[in-house]
Amino acid sequence: MNNYILTAERIQKKYGKQAALHNANIRVKQGDIYGLIGKNSSGKTTLFRVLTGLIQEYSGTVSIKDTRNRKNNISAVINSPSLFLNMSAFENMKAQAFLLGIRGNDKIQQVLKLVGLSEYDKKTVRNFSLGMTQRLKLGLALLESPDILILDEPANGLDPDGIVELRELLIRLNRENGITILVSSHILSELGQIITCLGILNNGEIVKEISDRAILQDGANLEKLYMEYTKGGGRNG
Repeated sequence: MNNYILTAERIQKKYGKQAALHNANIRVKQGDIYGLIGKNSSGKTTLFRVLTGLIQEYSGTVSIKDTRNRKNNISAVINSPSLFLNMSAFENMKAQAFLLGIRGNDKIQQVLKLVGLSEYDKKTVRNFSLGMTQRLKLGLALLESPDILILDEPANGLDPDGIVELRELLIRLNRENGITILVSSHILSELGQIITCLGILNNGEIVKEISDRAILQDGANLEKLYMEYTKGGGRNG
């Protein structure tokens, strides 16, 4: 019996005549932090949108493992979800909780503490730093207590301090809360510090997967692999 929590096979998606995904296959083990890399327009965001159900017209299959007598649920931060800038962090969370049918404030306070925003819960989001904004977006995604969290370029635009804060938060969510994470990023040196598995996406398909920690933690190796497999120099064997 395998321990894959999320599996996608032969995923194909076209926009008109343009193929965004071509026979893309991905398998994510429970407890992994799976990094997905590739050039812009390689299909990363489209694949994430298929996995989360935001895109429903595609060919292929997506399977999410059933555990504890229920199907594991997915939350995602894709394409900069909207925030109410004139509202506080707490008010944004409250609005999302209402949509999810979550009553009371206990869950909201728990998540705000988890993402390090408890002391800023009354601060207007318009006055947040980019790092704080990213943590609030993560908090909104965590309200549903997801088993799988999908993040599309979460470090974009963050300064070094914000990147470190994000890294520590993702590691904590994975190790302490047991959340399986699928994350894309162009910052290979940062990605190598947190991931347990890596997929390289090129021209709409996964052309290489790596789970060797020695390779993943070596930024030079990651850059070399990225260059090799996004220039048509390699395919899965």
